[in-house]
Amino acid sequence: MAHMPGGGRLSPMVCPLAKLGRSSPDDQRYKIRASPASLDQSYRGSPVSLDQGYHPIRASPALSFPSQPLSLGGYPHVSLLRCGSPTSLGRSSPCLDQGYHTLVSPCWPETAINKGKRAQNKASCFDRLPDDVVLKIFSWLTSSELCVCTRVCRRWEALAWDPQLWRTISLSGEGRCGDRAIRGVLRRLCGQGRPGVQRVLLSDGAKLTDKGLTLLARRCPSLTHLQLHGCAAITNNALFEVATRCPNLHHLDITGCVQISCISVNPGPSPEPPRRLQLQYLDLTDCAAVDDSGIRVIVRNCPQLVYLYLRRCFKVTDAGIKFVPSFCSTLRELSVSDCNLVTDFGLYELAKLGATLRYLSVAKCTQVSDAGLKVIAKRCYKLRYLNARGCEAVSDDAITVLARSCPRLRALDIGKCDVSDAGLRALAESCPNLKKLSLRQCDLVTDRGVQCVAYYCRGLTQLNIQDCQISLEGYKAVKKYCKRCIIEHTNPGFF
Repeated sequence: MAHMPGGGRLSPMVCPLAKLGRSSPDDQRYKIRASPASLDQSYRGSPVSLDQGYHPIRASPALSFPSQPLSLGGYPHVSLLRCGSPTSLGRSSPCLDQGYHTLVSPCWPETAINKGKRAQNKASCFDRLPDDVVLKIFSWLTSSELCVCTRVCRRWEALAWDPQLWRTISLSGEGRCGDRAIRGVLRRLCGQGRPGVQRVLLSDGAKLTDKGLTLLARRCPSLTHLQLHGCAAITNNALFEVATRCPNLHHLDITGCVQISCISVNPGPSPEPPRRLQLQYLDLTDCAAVDDSGIRVIVRNCPQLVYLYLRRCFKVTDAGIKFVPSFCSTLRELSVSDCNLVTDFGLYELAKLGATLRYLSVAKCTQVSDAGLKVIAKRCYKLRYLNARGCEAVSDDAITVLARSCPRLRALDIGKCDVSDAGLRALAESCPNLKKLSLRQCDLVTDRGVQCVAYYCRGLTQLNIQDCQISLEGYKAVKKYCKRCIIEHTNPGFF
């Protein structure tokens, strides 16, 4: 039995509880969650550290504590402190009620802590973050992930529906019902005032119909970006609602909307002056219903177009292409890839864009030949990118004129063209800043042409020589002169 000053006793028989006797008439009895054995091993002769663990002890609520900590006799490093005293503890101690007080224990193991009570009172680190920091974290999440966050707790629900997080609605996933998702999001946002949605992006199988698109146009007049990939149910009527109600729309991507044939803001005969759209980017890839008359309406209503993509619009011919330079004089990028009805006459019309045109793709336009590319090269002398892949009527003559007329060329794709080493030499000597070159399936190209390109175009970063007659010698020349070049090839002997 250990005795304490003032007649108190610390009984080892009551484990883990020990009794502390009164040292004066004003003191009362306390119960300490500790055993004398652990105190002997842990505290005798060790320095006190307030930054280490502490443990609660139970005391009577009616007790009045002295202003100074009570020291246990024989254990000078263990003190009984006033509950939650910041001056004694250096931090606020968790108290379940007024009857709990703190015993500073610098060496008690973690297993001696009442874990259940401590876990109940310990707040999450994330909960301590201010709202603006949480909103910044939430801004990196997709719309679907934000919807999941709303189910965590009330605070997350309130923050996840902050209007600034919903300026962009992004939906993706096979089989996702875009109509229902858009309706649910807009219903919640409209409850907080007028929604400020500016960008709506649907891709990877998320479907939207005329009903959902019309609702979007009516509720979100400040829309600027709209991307609808593969929404085959969208028609001209819904797109008319978007064009009419969203005057700030300048980016429209309706890839795979097979029922779209034109974009108009004038339902009847064209008024004078006709209404115009502010569109600068328009992607009509795989819109099979677009024809020459639709192209005429589109470019007439969108005179500010800078980027226009008509990939695999099989109904487009030279008659529709001639309207493009007539109405869109600021066009910089144009793609008519896989439009088999476009010929050299269409390129004659596109050449009217002059120095404005920087990007042109006529890939797999089988009726395009040297004559059309020569006119483009001479008139559009600031061309940066040209894709003539699959145009088998293109030969060294066109490549030579292109290299001499467009020295700023950065990327060229002449795969499966009738190009030989002579054309590559002219290209390398006139376009030393070439970065990307594709020679796939060019049967006439040999090591000599590739070596010439590698020697003059030291900044080459991508080279495609798949299905070409290139040996290890040509491959090593590219590796020697173009240190950062990524080579695509089909030769298993290359290393």
